[in-house]
Amino acid sequence: MSDPSLMGRYHTPKKRLNRKTRNWLIAGALAVGVAGAGYIGLNNFSQISANDVGFRITSDTEAVASIEVSYNTKDRIQCDVRAMNDSYAIVGFKSLVFEAEENPRHVRVNLDVPLRTENLATTAGIEECYTVPHEF
Repeated sequence: MSDPSLMGRYHTPKKRLNRKTRNWLIAGALAVGVAGAGYIGLNNFSQISANDVGFRITSDTEAVASIEVSYNTKDRIQCDVRAMNDSYAIVGFKSLVFEAEENPRHVRVNLDVPLRTENLATTAGIEECYTVPHEF
């Protein structure tokens, strides 16, 4: 099969990479992939932690949610607290804003949040905490 007419028509076969070069390319690709995944993971990491501590139903029109929020004071944080009835409908809602400070530090805040409700609530607690822009 080494006919000169075939070699002229189809050119010479391509050479493969040697084993050492191939292994270095695979290791480099893996290192870039791991570094990229680490960057994305750390970039999306949130320093905000919010927990329900408890709640009290004081009347047909009021509930008190006890919450704990842990966050970094360099960010402006908004937390949404809600009260729900026995069919899981939201009957009371309040948004809390924690302003940013000049000296960033990690703080933990325990709060009792009174909520006015439209009718009798059966549970109250924190729905979500997130970072909001300073201009908002």
